Amino acid sequence: MNTRFIKILSLSLLVFAWLGACFTPTTMERPERERLASSRSPLRGTVLPPGTGQREVPSLSDLFGRFHEEEIRIALLLPLSGPGESLGNAFLDAAAMALFEAYDPRLHLFPLDTGGTPEGARRAALSAVAGEVDIVIGPLFADSIRAAAPILREEDIKMIGFSNNPDVAGDGVYLLSFMPEQEVKRVIQFASDQDYGQFAALIPDSLYGAAVLEGFSEAVYLAGREITGLEIYTRNTQSFLEPVRRLANYDVRRDAYLEEETFLKNLGDDDFAAEILKNLETMETLGSPPFTSVIVPESGQFLRSLIPLLPFFEIDPLEVKFLGTGLWYDPTLAGEPTLEGAWFAGPDPEKVEGFMARFQSLYGYRPPRIATLSFDAVSLVASLSRIEIRRARFSDRTLRNANGFSGIDGIFRFQADGTTERGFAILEIRKDGFHIVSPPPDHF
Repeated sequence: MNTRFIKILSLSLLVFAWLGACFTPTTMERPERERLASSRSPLRGTVLPPGTGQREVPSLSDLFGRFHEEEIRIALLLPLSGPGESLGNAFLDAAAMALFEAYDPRLHLFPLDTGGTPEGARRAALSAVAGEVDIVIGPLFADSIRAAAPILREEDIKMIGFSNNPDVAGDGVYLLSFMPEQEVKRVIQFASDQDYGQFAALIPDSLYGAAVLEGFSEAVYLAGREITGLEIYTRNTQSFLEPVRRLANYDVRRDAYLEEETFLKNLGDDDFAAEILKNLETMETLGSPPFTSVIVPESGQFLRSLIPLLPFFEIDPLEVKFLGTGLWYDPTLAGEPTLEGAWFAGPDPEKVEGFMARFQSLYGYRPPRIATLSFDAVSLVASLSRIEIRRARFSDRTLRNANGFSGIDGIFRFQADGTTERGFAILEIRKDGFHIVSPPPDHF
């Protein structure tokens, strides 16, 4: 289908898989929230216009009206203008696509523009409450979640946000996102199992880098291994050289090479020494770096500038296993020679690329990698909407189902602290794309 708009009414359900057998719904202990907007006029229809730029989001008087008891209202809080506008509109497209595939006439999706700011998120949350929504999906950013959460919490409306900052999770806020600590733990354990057990890390000086470092340290400890190299770098291409040089122990190894070269030359006309000298001509250092694997949680142009420096300073990818995080899920990295054979944790590429192909066919552009989160969130809500007891559909007990759920990005479940636990595959980068070298789990 190549149409650029989707009507968000009169759709019916496509089953979004639960893991495990059947689920027995329970009744929420808290009383049903007070209705706040019963005097509004009925909604006649919500249409997503064509184009990938700024959306003309319907006004509240158009969005919210009186519905019969079986209709389920889903507020979608996204930056449809301002900071994050491009990502927000891609998330909106993915949400509409999920609703179309769910095909449930009871489901009504209300996109509310946060403007990419905390204040915009706060106003959008107030609008969602006034519109008597059953659940909120979004916002994208931690500050926006922090601003919107108290308003929704007061009305016992659950939120499924997309930030990977665990500090904003909990007490009715669930984060459907990729926690870098979990990705790191998966790839570190796999590398350890393959006997790449001396670990080093090249970490950006950022909040993301701090999260990776925390997960890295814990994962290495749990694997019973040791960290034998660690460097923190500033995300500036001019500052990459020295951290990589230090990590490689390059100067010590270079001095050892020069000493050996001088010693052999001083032996004079010695055939054995001459043969060794000839072999040294292809080298710049002696000895290996003090690790057998190194994790580099970087992406985009920064990764492309940083990663070639490792072999430049004699960290040989044929001897040292290069490791990454979900940031490496970038199909263009398949053409990066230094990364051939590298590993990172991620979802099944076949499922992700299937989503990407359907999305591009529908909207005419390839979405950002994380647009799958929006699709999975709406699909999850569509699945939970099948529960017969209305007040149990989006309860904490329902959302924390220990069996979890399955989506484009594989199995996941919400934990008591509001963060998401995921089951990842291990992917290897090759010239023709990503290949699974360790499959994702199919159940918890």
